[in-house]
Amino acid sequence: MTGPVLTAVLGTDPVVWVAVGLALVGVLGTLVPLVPGALLSLGGVYLYWWSTGYSDPGTLFIIFTVILTIMALLLDWFSGAITAKMGGASNKTSFMAGIAGIFGFIFLGGPVGVIIAVGGTVFLREYMKTGNARDARKAGIYSAIGVFASAFMQAAITITIFIGFLLALVF
Repeated sequence: MTGPVLTAVLGTDPVVWVAVGLALVGVLGTLVPLVPGALLSLGGVYLYWWSTGYSDPGTLFIIFTVILTIMALLLDWFSGAITAKMGGASNKTSFMAGIAGIFGFIFLGGPVGVIIAVGGTVFLREYMKTGNARDARKAGIYSAIGVFASAFMQAAITITIFIGFLLALVF
């Protein structure tokens, strides 16, 4: 869209632009660990809702958005641990993998670094603990897939919120 088209759709109210910007940053934030993407998207929706005196978008849309945000947060917080556990990893290993994911993001770069760090940590920890390479590999693969799937689902949820928000602005 070009500038005049965006202005025609969103108007000139700076609060609307900030709200849409927050919702868009929320979508991008789901791809970056430690950035609360879903909460940023919800913040954009709430900012707009507040600016309209809590009249637009409607209460049903707000409830739907809150439910989606809670789903995204639960995915973010628990998917890695759940999938690592499904793969046979211990709770301590899952915790260590969460810490490793932060370092993987910083030192290996972005989401790929997180997946490598989490999967590698689970594999190494479980192999050191049990000596069974097959089971350790299974746990590592499960946890890496869990991190990737979680990021994908969070992105899908925040994209849904963003598109719904844009549609609520237009209609």
